[in-house]
Order: sequence, then structure tokens, then C-alpha cells
Amino acid sequence: MQREKMMIFTAITFTFPWIFSYIYQIHYPPHVTALISGSAVISSAFLISWSAETAEIDIPRSLSLAVVALLAVLPEYAVDVYFAWMAGKVGGAYTHYATANMTGANRLLLGVGWSLVALTAMMKLRKGEVELDEGLRLETFILLLATLYCFTIPLKGNIHPVDGLILISLFFLYIYLATKAYREEFELEGVPKYLASFPEKIRRIIIVTLLFFSAFVIFISVEAFAEALIGTAKSFGLDEFLMVQWVAPLASESPEFVVAMYLVRRMRITAGMNALISSKVNQWTLLIGCLPIVYSMALLTPSPLPLDARQREEILLTASQSLFGLAIISNLRINLWEALALLTLFLAQFVYESIETRYILSIIYIALSIPIIVKERENIRVAMRYITRVINS
Repeated sequence: MQREKMMIFTAITFTFPWIFSYIYQIHYPPHVTALISGSAVISSAFLISWSAETAEIDIPRSLSLAVVALLAVLPEYAVDVYFAWMAGKVGGAYTHYATANMTGANRLLLGVGWSLVALTAMMKLRKGEVELDEGLRLETFILLLATLYCFTIPLKGNIHPVDGLILISLFFLYIYLATKAYREEFELEGVPKYLASFPEKIRRIIIVTLLFFSAFVIFISVEAFAEALIGTAKSFGLDEFLMVQWVAPLASESPEFVVAMYLVRRMRITAGMNALISSKVNQWTLLIGCLPIVYSMALLTPSPLPLDARQREEILLTASQSLFGLAIISNLRINLWEALALLTLFLAQFVYESIETRYILSIIYIALSIPIIVKERENIRVAMRYITRVINS
């Protein structure tokens, strides 16, 4: 257990430089602020991830899925909610940043997260494909609804509060159905297993303390981290949109990737893949849905979050990638070529950063998805029957 103790100690220690800087109002150049506050966000994300997983043994089953799902994505939501709030208060480029962070988080999770975890699993299994849990038919159903709906957003040119309510409703539908669906019993590993070894009363105190501490650190770090990323981009002549789109999600989502890879290395492959696929559902429903709601709250009136041409292209590309990811997992398997296709197409967007590239990649994703969906249409019908059984259970 010494390793687990050291991991917790290290995560907490890496939050102290920013806490100290925040309390004593110490100012740094943007890139230094981004490093220190970003380290605090990443460390807090690890603490939340460990605490949330451990909390599943103490929270009633009907609540655990919702609570854990919300806690696990708190760092990513905090950054995006900040940008959406500032878009309503200040406007200008912040409107772009809110969408950039959301699309980056979604594409990174699928293009890098799904593919690398699947490839690692294949190496561990020495097989050319990974089989997924039957319970993921629920995720494929919700992903299908959310993806089809999100294709309408670029056509309208904004994300309306009604869109937000619909997508948030899909998230709560997912949580409701998840509480009714059968899930395999899980075994804790690593830090959560260590935390679970404490007596119940002490364990609960530790978990609550870690969660409140992490939430506090994220609260005092998120504004500085977000603004420092923008300032760093300006200082070094980088594209601010791309900095917000990729660096911020990479920092806030890295714990999810690390935990998933850890589970796969311990041969808990289904658990590792399930975690990332479930996160995709959360981000593709609740995260997008929050943006127009927070934007309207900042303006003190219901208002759609406007999208310019670049943002519409980004959402179209994200929806197209989501459709491809959905098509791949519709048969509850990911093979070597599918995982490589996910990763290659994700990386292709960085080779030629242009309007044409975004449209071409969107077309490629859709063109690849349609034959797979047609071929696997029986699996989609099976998923529908599965959902019907869950609803009636």
C-alpha cells in the first residue's frame, strides 16, 4: 500500500504551489501560471477520480452512477463552464473558447482515449479485437440519440437553451436507465482499493475531505488556468483557439486516460473501456447542454450561444467522429483496424489545419460510418430491444 499512499501524497502536494500563490496573490508569467494552476487541476482530477470510484461502495446503487459520473468530469466541466460564463459576461472570443474546449474534449476522448486504450488492451490480450460489455448497449443508444441531434446544431448556427435542456434530459435519461440496467460487480484497484481498506466511518471522512478539497482547488484554479492558456498562446504567437481546444481538455481529462490505462494493464479491460465510453456519453450530452444554460445565466436572459463558421465546422466534425465511434462499438467489439482508423483520422486534422480539412474529415467519418451501421443494423435492433427490456424492468 506504500505506492498508493505515495500517489495520494504526490497528488495533494502538487496542488500546494497554486494554493500558496492564490492565497498570497503571487503573479507569474502566463506560461508559469498555466503550469502551476494546471498541475493543481490535474492533481485534483486524480483525487476526484479515486474518491468517486471508492464512493461507489458507500452510495446507494440508484445514486452512485449519477454521482460518480458528475464528479469524474468536474474538472473538464469547470473549464468549459467558465468559458461559457465569460462568453455571456464579456462576449468576444470567449464564445469561441467555450465551443473549442467542448469539441476538443469530445474528440480527444474518442480519438485518443478509445483508440489507445483499445490498442493497449489488444497488446495485453494478444488478440486483434476487444470485446465490450453487453451493458454498453445503453451507451450506444444514448450516443445515437445525442449524435443525431447534435448534427442539427451546425445547421442552426447556435446552441439554444432548448438544445441544452434536450441534451441534459438525455443525460438524465441515461442515468435513469443505468440505475435499472444490470451491471457487473466491480473490484476496486490501486488507490481506491487502498481507500476502501479503511473502516467505514474513517473511509467516508477521507473521501468527503478529498472531494471537498479537490472541488476547492478546482474552484480557485480554473479561472487562472483558462486565462493563462489564452495568455500563453498570445505570448508565444500560438493559435488561442487551438490552445483552448486541446491543451485544456488534455490536462483535465488526463486522469481519466491514466485510470483507464491502469485498469487495462491490470487486465480489467472491460472496466477501462466502459469508463471512457461512459465519459463520452456524459460529455456529448451534459457538457454540451450546460453551455447555453450557463451562457443564458450570465446574460440573465434565455439566449442561444452563437456559433461562427469555424465553430459550426468543429461541431460538425465532432458529431461525425461520434457517429463513427458509435458505428464501431455497435457490435460491442473494437478491432485493430477500427482503433487505428480512430487514431489516424484524429491525428489527420493536425496535418492540414484548414476549413477544407474539417469538411473532408467529416465526410470521411460519415462515409465510413454508414456501411458499418448498415452492416450492423441487427445489433442496433438488439440494442433497441435491450433498452425496451431495461425500461420495462
